[in-house]
Amino acid sequence: MSDSKYYFILICSVFLSFTSCKDTKEYNVNSSFTDYLQRFEAEGATRGHTFDPETNGLIIEFANLKDNTAGLTHYEKPIRIEIDKTYWNDISGSAGADLMKENLIFHELGHGLLNRDHLNSTLPNGDWKSIMCGGTKVNDRSWNINYRGVRRNYYIDELFNESTQAPVFGSLTNPIDTTGYRSVVQYNFDTPSQSGWTLGDSTNYNIRQANGRLSFESKVNEVYLVLLKLKTPVSILTDFSYELTLNFPLGDLTKQYGLVFGPVPAVSTGNNDPIEFFTINNNRKMYMGNRSWYSYFTELTEASVIPGGNNKFKIFKIGQTLYYYINGVYCYSSEMVAASTLTEFGFLVPVMGTVGLDNLRISQKGSANVSARVNSGMSVEFKVQKANQFIIPNIKNQ
Repeated sequence: MSDSKYYFILICSVFLSFTSCKDTKEYNVNSSFTDYLQRFEAEGATRGHTFDPETNGLIIEFANLKDNTAGLTHYEKPIRIEIDKTYWNDISGSAGADLMKENLIFHELGHGLLNRDHLNSTLPNGDWKSIMCGGTKVNDRSWNINYRGVRRNYYIDELFNESTQAPVFGSLTNPIDTTGYRSVVQYNFDTPSQSGWTLGDSTNYNIRQANGRLSFESKVNEVYLVLLKLKTPVSILTDFSYELTLNFPLGDLTKQYGLVFGPVPAVSTGNNDPIEFFTINNNRKMYMGNRSWYSYFTELTEASVIPGGNNKFKIFKIGQTLYYYINGVYCYSSEMVAASTLTEFGFLVPVMGTVGLDNLRISQKGSANVSARVNSGMSVEFKVQKANQFIIPNIKNQ
């Protein structure tokens, strides 16, 4: 994405029979983009906008764009849009590719057919206000937009009407009742018997218990998923909460650590499973998403994060929505991707990092909390699994 616009004066001249004027109503849209153009026209029609690009002219074509650019709109006659072919192919193999492509094409058509500029303001919860974000970076933030579910509906409304009212999901008012959850699994790590994971030093990592907490030290250049596997899985229909206090010492401010959970196949490598994640770093950045997608859904700055300190993560799942909390502060909500029974809950350890943890608890909606340190009603297993780096790709500029 780029905010570059190209203006020029079209001069038509006739030199004998060798030169002619450019066809200002040329229509040439690569078949890869036709469906997204038709969607744009249909969404516009429901909001009072009509387009006839086949008559008035439009070019959308693949190109090899530079400078981390995904799409580029040229203000020519007709409007000409270039889409970076490498990026298009890169996102094609991931879950959510269709919505990412729609986002990209709608953004460029917003420039070309709606004459909209970039808009880089945000909603109260930190989400980008508009699908038209892009161009010059703001505080070095990525352009990732959580373009799904209710957010997609809002972003399309705003695309065609910049005066669209701020959505409910954009509020930071706590939207849910967080009481009435019954603890089904709990580890406080006060003693070795309360450690859960097998303690010991190995070639690749060291797990130890001391001073009422568990410590996991990675010795490899891959991230670790340290997972608790429930023998009695949590139903995807169940409302639950998952909380864990994590500590990652100050150092590399960009390394991410946090919670992971989801359905994990038996032959999993951890590299492209439908694992939900909720991570932060010591630069107070917060990320959430699903491992099967190309990248994280969005990047937020969260003031409640304590750099180098103890950070209490908590997620509530109610219906198909996840509600995220850091240190008791409501931060964000988003529809979950995982659509099958949840079998594993755990945490993410960054490359060559040491994460301390305390007070792991999984609860389900019920009449009362169970005070026992470990609820034997739900037995568990533990495993340690390497995975490729989480959350490397960013959405390219448009």
